[in-house]
Amino acid sequence: MGLSREEPTPDHSTRSKTRRRLSLGTHQAVFRWVLKLLVREGLLSGKNLGVDATTLEANAALKAIVRRDHGASYDEYLGQLMAHEGLEEPTAAQRQRWDRRRKKRVSNREWVSPHDPEARITQLKDGRTHLAYQAEHAVDLDTGAVVALTVQPGDRGDPESLRVTLAEAGSVVT
Repeated sequence: MGLSREEPTPDHSTRSKTRRRLSLGTHQAVFRWVLKLLVREGLLSGKNLGVDATTLEANAALKAIVRRDHGASYDEYLGQLMAHEGLEEPTAAQRQRWDRRRKKRVSNREWVSPHDPEARITQLKDGRTHLAYQAEHAVDLDTGAVVALTVQPGDRGDPESLRVTLAEAGSVVT
């Protein structure tokens, strides 16, 4: 950062604001440049890789999902289901109570977030259902260098996501 040992480091918010101003392409270019340096200096073996993943909640509300086929909101959909059972003009509280008691079956094939179409309906480890992504990284276990980072749909299983992350890592370490 060009600071002497006596100078205080900038506040974390300064670095965060600067990082947000850089495009994804710039981040990727810097990451690849650093990896090329590691390869050139012999600091990357690429023989033993470790992969880890975590689920990240999307910044989108599950309440706002819409039907892919006709764009009806979840609330409108519940109203239609209730009307089909003879419950006309339910209040929001009635819809919420009724929805809690029924077996829910929302799928990514039928529902999408209009605000974040790439987020997927996912059950989190604590049992809650939310729109989410899966972040995965591969590390060179011999050197500790991160060689690949991927962000994938939250409903993608580990075997499928692993292929994507290892392919990304393979393009760097070979």
